[in-house]
Amino acid sequence: MNTTMNRLPVSTWNPLGVNYAPASAALPDVPADGWAAAEALSPALPAGVTASNADFADFAESGMGKEADAWLTANANLVNHLAAAGKADAPVVFETTLDAAHPHALTYLTVDATTNSDVTVVQVVRGDAENGVSANLTRIRAAEGAHVLLVQVQLLGNRARRWNAVAIEEATSARVEQVRIELGGCVAACGARAVLDHNKCEYDLDAVYFGHSNDVLDFNDVSVHTGKDTLCEMHTAGVLTGNADKILRGTVDFRRGAKRGVGHESEDVLLFSPNARNRTAPLILCGEEEVEGQHAASVGRLDENKLYYLRSRGLSEAQARRLMVDARFAPAIDKIPLETLRDEVRENVAGRLNDELDG
Repeated sequence: MNTTMNRLPVSTWNPLGVNYAPASAALPDVPADGWAAAEALSPALPAGVTASNADFADFAESGMGKEADAWLTANANLVNHLAAAGKADAPVVFETTLDAAHPHALTYLTVDATTNSDVTVVQVVRGDAENGVSANLTRIRAAEGAHVLLVQVQLLGNRARRWNAVAIEEATSARVEQVRIELGGCVAACGARAVLDHNKCEYDLDAVYFGHSNDVLDFNDVSVHTGKDTLCEMHTAGVLTGNADKILRGTVDFRRGAKRGVGHESEDVLLFSPNARNRTAPLILCGEEEVEGQHAASVGRLDENKLYYLRSRGLSEAQARRLMVDARFAPAIDKIPLETLRDEVRENVAGRLNDELDG
């Protein structure tokens, strides 16, 4: 599927190869016989959350772009629309598993968080399947004073591929938090875009990823500020091993009218292999003078002095590596509202690190 996606909002020098997702991360072609049947999602809806018929057809684009959004909407075989009112008394949990019988899960979810509502949505995808496809479009509309926590956990195997698009629109004093954990898949392409066009709204993104072997990872995260006194915090931590190839684009876009807007973005990358390739493209756009924008990136191997110190205190190399990775991943993992899922994610990370050392 030759759709241009994860496009950097303002192009940079083409030879850098970061202006949009590479062909290796392109959306999959539709199989000749269509997508295999997917298991229906029927999560228990807590008090304060109901099914809705609002599909947000006129919604702003996700970080993956309009073409990708249209493809994801047209091909979705699992569709859910939710409305939240008041404070939900439990998270809404969507879980899918890719296997030989159900190798394709293409989901479309909308969340309509009404005034002063508070809702948590957890999306989990697991499993593995030959040419397995997990493709997801999530659209969130947060009304005045609403709070939404979106937690996305991807624990796929090495044969599956993953695409994950998120689009967010916020009203006055709304707050949306997104946790994105991408630990598997031979392809993992994600794009989130938050539109902060009302006063005092906030967007927080805590993301982690793990790339190994010949994995292709491609991310595009954008916050667009036009309201006054807006705030965004976008922070990512990742581990790259083997021949993994990763691109992260992070953009804070202050447009005219975004007075006193604040935007911070950062990435911390650990390289466990000299053959892994990392590209980070932080971007701050300023169309308004009275704003604060900061970006930072840290890329390197584990500090040998710290590793030696930990090993001198009786830790094995594997335990020391795990401890240092855990410290970087903790801000995202700690936001997972389900203890069993937090433990599963930590065990998954530990297993991947052990496999790397054994290899």
